[in-house]
Amino acid sequence: MDLGLKGKVALVTGGSKGLGRAIATEFAKEGAHVSLCARGQQELAAAAEGLRQYGVSIVVTPADVTKGEDIQQVIDTTLARCGRIDILINNAGNAWLGHGVETPDDQWQYALAVNLQSAVRFTRGVVPAMRRQGGGRIINIATTMAHSVLAPGMVDYTVAKTGLLTFSRAAAVELAADNILVNAVCAGLIYTPLYDSLADSAMALMGFPSREAVDRFMRQFNLTKRIGQPEEVAPLVVFLASAQASYITGSVYDADGGYAKAIIWGETDPRTRGDDA
Repeated sequence: MDLGLKGKVALVTGGSKGLGRAIATEFAKEGAHVSLCARGQQELAAAAEGLRQYGVSIVVTPADVTKGEDIQQVIDTTLARCGRIDILINNAGNAWLGHGVETPDDQWQYALAVNLQSAVRFTRGVVPAMRRQGGGRIINIATTMAHSVLAPGMVDYTVAKTGLLTFSRAAAVELAADNILVNAVCAGLIYTPLYDSLADSAMALMGFPSREAVDRFMRQFNLTKRIGQPEEVAPLVVFLASAQASYITGSVYDADGGYAKAIIWGETDPRTRGDDA
């Protein structure tokens, strides 16, 4: 299927690794030029090298997405190098275990800045260019835990991502007249560097004896009884940016192996418990 993305320009935040890199790769395979930003320069360089094999232009800009001036630099550099921004993927984010309602203000503020405010700022920054072009696509990467909280210890992250879902719907209403379509994708348990970090924290904070024990515990919450790969989420994101998705806006899609359903039903259904519970 021709997704109509050849020659388009996609800006992917947090694009140097994990889900962001998988999304960027999927765009490059479709012939879209890609602009990446992230904090790590070496990881950005490695991601760019991998993407250039698809014969598209790659722009990399080191940036801390909690800083407004860095965000503007990413946008300005992309426009200067590529001339336009057709697609924005707000993927940058971070999470931590052990954060509860008593987490201090500075940690709350950072969680909101990286997971929510960065998307607001990037959206605000690209909208003028998209309006001049006659439209665009914005896809915000959230988490299934934004509407199906599994356990305590990640309250600031889940609150920020829940806000991102509401922002996605509100932005869709605001920008529909400009032919700017806004949607969100809620990723579930996916093998990424963020998952690795959280799994390590779970071993320390919750007493899991091994990484395999963490994975075994987490798998039980998915109907598929496994943890996903970034490449299983990226095609959905790219489809939402495509010509075939021109009638979709204000929507939220789960790519979670059935996690949202499993925590309601799967754990009480003896047919799906198995030996991993």
